Amino acid sequence: MKNKYLKGAHLSERKVRELIKLFCDDLTATQIASITGISRITVNAYFKLIRTHIARFCEERNPLHVSNGTLAFIPMHTSSSAVESPESNSRKPLYGVYVKEGMVFSDRMPDLEASWLTDWLKGRIEAGSETVEKYRLHLYTGIADFNNIRLHRLNGLNGNIISGRNSDDDIETFWGMLKSRLVKFRGLNGGTLYLHVKETEFRFNYRSADIYDMLLSILHQQPLHTSKPMVVSESIPGK
Repeated sequence: MKNKYLKGAHLSERKVRELIKLFCDDLTATQIASITGISRITVNAYFKLIRTHIARFCEERNPLHVSNGTLAFIPMHTSSSAVESPESNSRKPLYGVYVKEGMVFSDRMPDLEASWLTDWLKGRIEAGSETVEKYRLHLYTGIADFNNIRLHRLNGLNGNIISGRNSDDDIETFWGMLKSRLVKFRGLNGGTLYLHVKETEFRFNYRSADIYDMLLSILHQQPLHTSKPMVVSESIPGK
């Protein structure tokens, strides 16, 4: 079956567009499976592909990753193979969060220890330490800790030179959206946390836009199979 969104798919383009529309409405995989007749396993497989595309889209627009209009790098964990490899559920990575021109951006910090961060915030470690420089902590408004469900505020520390005038409100709204997802999905394991953080970033930054049209445009330029480690297949009788 020819499908411009996913090479080798057994769903029609119409069915994929329906799934994407329901994804944009932020329904769960179980709800969408009930509405569409597509199995929950297949819905989740498509969700992972869509979220991987969203993550790449967000990374490509992260000011810390772009220099003079040229993408400096895309973190390795945006690749489909890295996303497929679950992180340990015993320790989730911290995320640096900052605001620029009314948009929130997040950066995964897998090696930054929460205990070190606490010591630094309490002044037990000098601000000029190698870790501060390595993670460019002076650029962030906050550090999201999903192990303790806490946002460490960095306001006033090292100047936060990227943050804008209304960064506090934007960060609080973004963090509230992330916590709502934790409740909605009954917690997020290490293997999917990054994708949900990036999805929340996308939904926040484009909350005034039609994200369904945005996603269709993104997928026209770069179909789902470019992020696909395996063929997602399911036939729908009579569809």
